[in-house]
Amino acid sequence: MSGTLVLTSSADRHRGRIDIARRAAHPSVMEDWHKGTGTRNELIRVVNALPGSEPSTSDPKLLKAVSGVTETVRIRPWPTRLAAGSAVFIFTLGLTVLAGWFSHTPALVQFLPQLPPMTRNTAACFVLCGLALLMVALRSPRWLVVVCAGIVSAVSILTVVEYVFRVNIGIDELLGPSYITVKLSSPGRMAPVSAICFALGSVGLLLKPKIQPKRSSLMLGLNGSIIAAAGLATTMGFALGSSDAFGWGHVTRAAVHTAVGLWFLGFGMLAVAWHVETDLASTPRWLPISMAIGVATSTLGLWQALIAAGHAPFSLLPAVVLGGGCVMAPVFGLTVYLAQRAHGQAAALRRSEAFLAEAQHLGSTGSFSWHTVTDKITWSEELYHIHGLDPNVPITMERFGSRVHPDDIAHVSEHINRARGDGRDFEVDYRTRIDDRSVKYLHAVVHSSRDQDGQLEYIGAVQDVTERRLSEQALGKLRSELAHMARVTSLGALTASIAHEVNQPLSGVITNASTCLRMLAADPPNVDGACETARRTIRDGNRASDVITRLRALFSKKDASTESVDLNEATREVIALSLSELQRNQVILRPEFGDDLPPVTGDRVQLQQVILNLLLNASDAMGGVNDRPRQLTIKTERDEGDRVRLTVQDAGVGFESQGVDKLFEAFYTTKSDGMGIGLSISRSIIESHHGRLWAAPNDGPGATFSFSIPRGSPGDMTGVHNLDALQTPAVKDAQRIVRNP
Repeated sequence: MSGTLVLTSSADRHRGRIDIARRAAHPSVMEDWHKGTGTRNELIRVVNALPGSEPSTSDPKLLKAVSGVTETVRIRPWPTRLAAGSAVFIFTLGLTVLAGWFSHTPALVQFLPQLPPMTRNTAACFVLCGLALLMVALRSPRWLVVVCAGIVSAVSILTVVEYVFRVNIGIDELLGPSYITVKLSSPGRMAPVSAICFALGSVGLLLKPKIQPKRSSLMLGLNGSIIAAAGLATTMGFALGSSDAFGWGHVTRAAVHTAVGLWFLGFGMLAVAWHVETDLASTPRWLPISMAIGVATSTLGLWQALIAAGHAPFSLLPAVVLGGGCVMAPVFGLTVYLAQRAHGQAAALRRSEAFLAEAQHLGSTGSFSWHTVTDKITWSEELYHIHGLDPNVPITMERFGSRVHPDDIAHVSEHINRARGDGRDFEVDYRTRIDDRSVKYLHAVVHSSRDQDGQLEYIGAVQDVTERRLSEQALGKLRSELAHMARVTSLGALTASIAHEVNQPLSGVITNASTCLRMLAADPPNVDGACETARRTIRDGNRASDVITRLRALFSKKDASTESVDLNEATREVIALSLSELQRNQVILRPEFGDDLPPVTGDRVQLQQVILNLLLNASDAMGGVNDRPRQLTIKTERDEGDRVRLTVQDAGVGFESQGVDKLFEAFYTTKSDGMGIGLSISRSIIESHHGRLWAAPNDGPGATFSFSIPRGSPGDMTGVHNLDALQTPAVKDAQRIVRNP
């Protein structure tokens, strides 16, 4: 029982501050709450003192959570108080009767001269049971409960043994002989019904800490119900003018104050049973049986009243009362059971709703249902919160549309209109704009179903992915900056190639300009030759301009853009930039471009960066090779699954097959002057294009690096139907050179 809390939605939002596991380290606090002595301020103080809590007695959220606890945590102080009150009453009752016996005051022993007295053993058992019950209610030392309940068990069981076997072992006169002349079952002996009730009560108190709380609650509840029923029946018998409960003679004969004491003892045990009940969200399981016992007892009491009034035991009226009671007892018990079950289901539903609401809050996810025929929409509280709408105002399509970002309205409307007809599951991403200030990114997953009438209905979940989108954007920006740094780093390796590419057209410009001047200075001037030379000058100038344009495009810092890319053309441009570097390293380049290669969709600069990195890595890998040709093959081709593959194969030093995964790790490099970020960035770029980059050692020397990316759709084309029209003169020269190395 200790540390058990049940929170409803008013306190669920702060279960992290007020939870069972952390409060288990503070059992004294929960004990105070079980006793009903804990206060709201004390709970706040202790929660703030728990590990991981920031002291804040004025935290409004914590105050709200604690308020929810004080309203919904069923600590049940009243059972403890009822049990303690009953214990004090029967203890006082027994002590008073014992005082009457030893002071020879019959009024304290039998109240009226014609009534049976309470025996000394009965009074002593009331004193001991009252003390044991009080210790159990107050959670005082266990040994005192064992001593008191143990003595009562021994006395009551021995009394029952005397009755059953018709022997006298002297238990009747433990505290002295009886001097009352009123007829009893046996002089000085407690009634059998009293002995049985004391045996049940003492055994229940003894076994309470030894068994599981659920079983303990069930045992105490049933035992308490039987004891209370016996006390009630005996009391009713006296009220109807009979000293024999149920009219069964001396077997059930007991004193009137014994009956009242048993009544209080039974109710005290019922209170303890209610207190130790572990399922705090429902009423005890033993309650239906207890109620049935109570109805049956009342029925027997009424039956006894009719008999005392002169009716024959089984005449019409007593028979109807007895038969009706026998029927009503199980019916009443079943009714209580069904009500109890309904209450438990309602409580479980409330808990499930509270847990679902908390889960949605923690996951920033709301749920909804939409009936397409009636356009009835139901939103969860969290979904209202995500869209910044008042939950008290019913949601409509118009109200929902007022929160959708203007740029996404057409997109969302298209999905809604399509959903009305096809009845298929779908997903949609959209943005909401709240009060023209903040924008949220949302992702909706919608599942279609049919209601009991066969009409189309959708159930979906909407998650707030704003933080994830912002993180992705920040990550993309960092990745772009890192990729730009890698491109700038590779600029040093291409210095000679760039200088050669620029120097060639500039030398041609100077040569053609000089020739043009000589032709114009001739007598007569060679105008036709000068014009042709001027045209060659313009051509070389354009070639130099193309080189600078490609360099600016490759090494500029700009955001990624998606376009249709001819992978063959992009590769030729990279080769044109790095050709001089490859020739300087004595690399024999063998391009193998696919003729029917479809275009891909992606960022041209990023893809060229990957190609450039693979080419330079292959060239560096063959830098120390002198015993074989430094042959480098770059190949483009169609790949499986409607994809396009580019492969770079070298004849360099290669790598071990077990170390292939390390090649793509950040800051891992096999070069003495490398940074270890080129391949890592390249893989990141290819994966952002929904592709894959991998490496494998060759059967002979060297290694092969490949990447595969999806082909672009026809709609991605930008209107260029003849890809050759995009080729610049410098690229055409590169084609000529690589075909004739």
